[in-house]
Amino acid sequence: MLWQNAFLDTRWRFLAGLILLPMSAMFVALSYATVAEVARAVPVPPVNGRLGREIAEALALSRTYDGYVWSQWFRQNGSQLGSFFAVIIGTGGLLSQSSAARLFTLSLPVTRERLLGARAAAGLAQVLALSVVPALVITLVSPLAGERFPLLDTLVYALCLFAGCAVFFSVAFLLSTMFANVWAPAVLALCVGPVAAAVDQMTGGPTAFSLLAMMHGEPYFRGSGLPWPMLLASAALSAALIYAGVRIIARRDF
Repeated sequence: MLWQNAFLDTRWRFLAGLILLPMSAMFVALSYATVAEVARAVPVPPVNGRLGREIAEALALSRTYDGYVWSQWFRQNGSQLGSFFAVIIGTGGLLSQSSAARLFTLSLPVTRERLLGARAAAGLAQVLALSVVPALVITLVSPLAGERFPLLDTLVYALCLFAGCAVFFSVAFLLSTMFANVWAPAVLALCVGPVAAAVDQMTGGPTAFSLLAMMHGEPYFRGSGLPWPMLLASAALSAALIYAGVRIIARRDF
């Protein structure tokens, strides 16, 4: 019952993502033939400086289906859209409810910990679906583009994407226990991405503990296997943020 109510609270945000992300993933897969033809026709520019290296890498990735799908979906569109929907699913909660709705919720014969725990579980389940379903769509529609994307790679990238999106969700979840409106938590949680990118820039590029590199599944794509240290660190961080949010509401005097 609690889980169902928590799911219904965010169902429209979730359903919007469940429509938009698979459609975007399908478009990426079916656009490969056109993109690859253009990429093969464009000569690789001289690699001078960072911009030249990025252009050369983008062209090289677009010439293979695996590289194209990884760069266009898991490193760009999928991670950006996934983190956005993870944030808006994570916002809201008791503080954003009207006084009457909050009074009704708090009058239920369950503890606040169970209320918040059910909301966190429902939200993470939605984020998991938004990570896995679009990735599976790519695998399913790849034959229509005359290509093949392995199911194992799909599941690995989806796992990495979910672990990263769970951090965004957990940050929004925690901030929603501090602010009474939905905008402040959403804006602040979305800042996690630029901050993580800035950290990567300051360290000279993605490291073993880069949130974005793990979220994109870059170590796996580069042949280094699953980024277990960062996967475990992300899981621990998400759990800690959710626990902190639950404790804040449990101790709050309404």
